[in-house]
Amino acid sequence: MAMKPNKKKITQKEIARLADIGPDFLSHIIRGRRPCPPPVAVRLEEVTAISRVTWVWGSPEEIRKAVEGYIYQGRTDYGH
Repeated sequence: MAMKPNKKKITQKEIARLADIGPDFLSHIIRGRRPCPPPVAVRLEEVTAISRVTWVWGSPEEIRKAVEGYIYQGRTDYGH
């Protein structure tokens, strides 16, 4: 039996787990309520391939757009 490719999107909760931070903390970073510490930015860059520069110095809008792009990458139904 052939395996279907996994189209399941990654969640913010999963990103937080992989980066070893709390999901609430990640949410605060994405919404601009908390700054992203450089050591956390490095881990988030390793998990998401979003530049640590964006995590530390990006505006909340830039961070949100980058995270959404990462979460929905390769999905043809995103934005339609």
